[in-house]
Amino acid sequence: MQIKKVEGKKASSVVFAVKGSKMAENVLKGGLRAAGVKYDVEKFVNAGPDSFCGVCSRWGHVDVKCGSLKMPACMLCAGRHSTKDHKCNVVGCKANAGQNCAHNVDKCVNCKGNHIAKANCCVKKQEAIKVAREERRTWKEREGERRNVTTDQQKEPGQTEDGGPSTAEAEKKAQDDEQNDKEPEVQVAATQETEGESSNAGTQETPMKSW
Repeated sequence: MQIKKVEGKKASSVVFAVKGSKMAENVLKGGLRAAGVKYDVEKFVNAGPDSFCGVCSRWGHVDVKCGSLKMPACMLCAGRHSTKDHKCNVVGCKANAGQNCAHNVDKCVNCKGNHIAKANCCVKKQEAIKVAREERRTWKEREGERRNVTTDQQKEPGQTEDGGPSTAEAEKKAQDDEQNDKEPEVQVAATQETEGESSNAGTQETPMKSW
C-alpha cells in the first residue's frame, strides 16, 4: 500500500460512533486513548461543497471547521465582522443586529456581487450546489455497484436474483421428474443357494401406478 503525503498535512482524522449521549460527552471532554496515545475528540459534523460557513460566509465547510475564525466576514455586507454583529448605522432603523434592512448595501464576499452571500443568483452558490449534486450522484452510483457486487457474491450458482433456481435449472429439474414418472419401479428378489440346486427368483418389473 502506498501512502500519499500531502504537503502541509500533519495529521489525519478517524470517524467513529459511540452509544448514547453520556458516553459522547465523556469522550469529547476526556479524549480517547488508543495504543497508549491520547487523542483529542470533537463532534463530527458532515459537510459538503454546498455547506455554508456562518463565520467566513464561504461555501464548502461549516463553522466548526472554519480556518478563518479570527477573520470573519459578514454574509450581508462582506464586512470584517460576523453576520450576527451586523448593524445598521442609520439612526432610527429598527432592524436588529444580524438582520438585513433597506439601508444596507448588499455585497457578496465570494463573487463580489451586489447581493448577500446566500442569494440564489450568486454564481459561487450555484457552483457549490452543482458540485454537491455531482458528488452525491457519483456516491449513489458507487453504492449501487457495491451492493450489486455483494449480492452477486452471496448468490449460489444457478440462482436468480430472488434466490430461486435459474430457468435452465428449473427446466432440467422438470425433465428429470417427467423421466422418473415414466420409468417402471424395479423389484429385485434375492438369490438363495441350496445344496445341489439354486433358486433364482430373478427380477420382475412392475409399472408404477400414478395416483
